Amino acid sequence: MLTTDQWLPLGSVVHLEGNDGLVTILGYMQQDVGTGLLWDYFGLAHPVGFAEPGNDLMFDRDAIDGVAYVGYQDFDWERMNDLLKKTEPSFLKAKREAAAEASAAGGSQEA
Repeated sequence: MLTTDQWLPLGSVVHLEGNDGLVTILGYMQQDVGTGLLWDYFGLAHPVGFAEPGNDLMFDRDAIDGVAYVGYQDFDWERMNDLLKKTEPSFLKAKREAAAEASAAGGSQEA
């Protein structure tokens, strides 16, 4: 069974806690240039996609409360998933450090 603690393939469509619509996953391990915070995923509203700048969403996997569609999976996805798993420890360390820096500067980490 697929759980949200596993990485989802690009193109997956998810529902986020507190969000009215669905979100299509378009990227991994993203950094918000404004706050410096790191997020597990980057996505856009589904089915609208890119409508205008500033409508993108960065979120963590624990914000996902439902998976509506699992994106395309092939050999390339398997290689990407392996890479995500290998880099995850260093990403999570950098994420904690960025959150601590933002907290010290008076920011917060919210999806």
